[in-house]
Amino acid sequence: MTKNRTEVVFGKKILCLTLTLVLVLFLGLFTVGCGNSQATGEENESLTISVVTKDMYLDTAVKKFEDLHPGVSVEVKEYTSNPLPPASGNGVMIRTEDPSDIEKYVTAMNTQLMSGQGSDIILLNNLPYETYADKNLLVNIDQMMQSDQSFDSSKYYQNVLEALKYKGNLYGLPVSFSIDMMAADKTLLENSQVEIDDNTWSWNDFVTTAEKVIMDNKNGGTQEMYALAGMDEKMLITSLVKENFSKLVDPERKIAHFTEKEFLDILNLSKYLIDNKMVNTDTTQNKMMELASRGNLIFNVTSMRGFMGLQAAKMTFNGEVQFLKTPGNEGNLFFSTDSMYGISNKSANKELAWEFLKLLVSDEMMTQRTLMGMPINKSVVPQIAQDIIQPLQKSGGGIIKVANGSQAQTITMQPPTQEEIDFVENLLNKANRYNGTNQKIISIVQEETTAFFTGQKTAEMTARLIQDRVSTYLNE
Repeated sequence: MTKNRTEVVFGKKILCLTLTLVLVLFLGLFTVGCGNSQATGEENESLTISVVTKDMYLDTAVKKFEDLHPGVSVEVKEYTSNPLPPASGNGVMIRTEDPSDIEKYVTAMNTQLMSGQGSDIILLNNLPYETYADKNLLVNIDQMMQSDQSFDSSKYYQNVLEALKYKGNLYGLPVSFSIDMMAADKTLLENSQVEIDDNTWSWNDFVTTAEKVIMDNKNGGTQEMYALAGMDEKMLITSLVKENFSKLVDPERKIAHFTEKEFLDILNLSKYLIDNKMVNTDTTQNKMMELASRGNLIFNVTSMRGFMGLQAAKMTFNGEVQFLKTPGNEGNLFFSTDSMYGISNKSANKELAWEFLKLLVSDEMMTQRTLMGMPINKSVVPQIAQDIIQPLQKSGGGIIKVANGSQAQTITMQPPTQEEIDFVENLLNKANRYNGTNQKIISIVQEETTAFFTGQKTAEMTARLIQDRVSTYLNE
């Protein structure tokens, strides 16, 4: 597998630089701390956790758990070539996982789980957890929640947990999640007198809208204007497949739908956008932000990771941004998670593993500034909003610099308004579709579409090849 980052959803890459600067700015205003809690501990017990790459939030939780449970040691097994260095000061490190590390992790987890081995707790991102559930390899977390009187499920986003269920049961507990949105330059849409109903719009509507705005802004043919930016062919097809994954793959029935019109339309759409130069294929973050800041970018698929994500998107489009549901999803609001954990059914420490998951989503942990995304624990959201607003109000706004061509653009980030807070909270409560994928299937799509983009194979031929490979994989 190639070591570029085409496996990463381009929507998650977009705004990464801005978000990194924003998060570093605000995390520097706080000290991450955990109080010492009295705990009754187990003696000489151990808990193992498998992840692709450890982050600072997990690191904090491990230390806290060991403090609460004297005699218990927690080992985090990473499958990365670039492990997180020891934390220092109040900084934060944000990284994109290397695709080769993801592949290594998926292979290792498949081997371990199928052989009855592996860690007590497993990061389920990129894994075919439905297959594991069918083979009785994962604990039904629903049952653990219901049997634990100390766990108040009403504090958590039930819409998200319900969307994650497989065959009526919950096998993964997300720590945080983000809303998948389409951000648009509001000024460009208004100048072209374009109105979008994001409950009904399709990808054809997206193309028609983009072509109208581009034509209106050609300025004698010299104006550089794009519908999307920051991705190449593989990143584009990956994003479109992930946005429509639930329509293309039925894990419960083990059926693929890649030869049907839905996927053929996706193939033809992606090639049309590339061939007609409606997508800027420069994958550098600075280029995307430069285009947006100059008013040369119409849309941007993005992950709304909370209040700061909203502010970052506003900054990218010079304060005038319109948020839309992604096209072709019949008004459903999709969400993603980078931190969903499951418990191995072969674990000898299921109860201890459940205690650790409860700590991960507890009030105390969920207000940590190292949490990436919005917390699954909705009871702490008002506190998170205040933790952002108060220092910004006190300082008069946060100053950051964003690349703009050969110069740097200085932007003042203002605290979110109550209207913006209500907007984000409304999104969190309405998210109803999980934008989850299977890394193996994504790899198959990427491999088989290479010849399609170079014109060596037709859409129909490409779709048949993918259908055959995915069907074989699903029924292994």
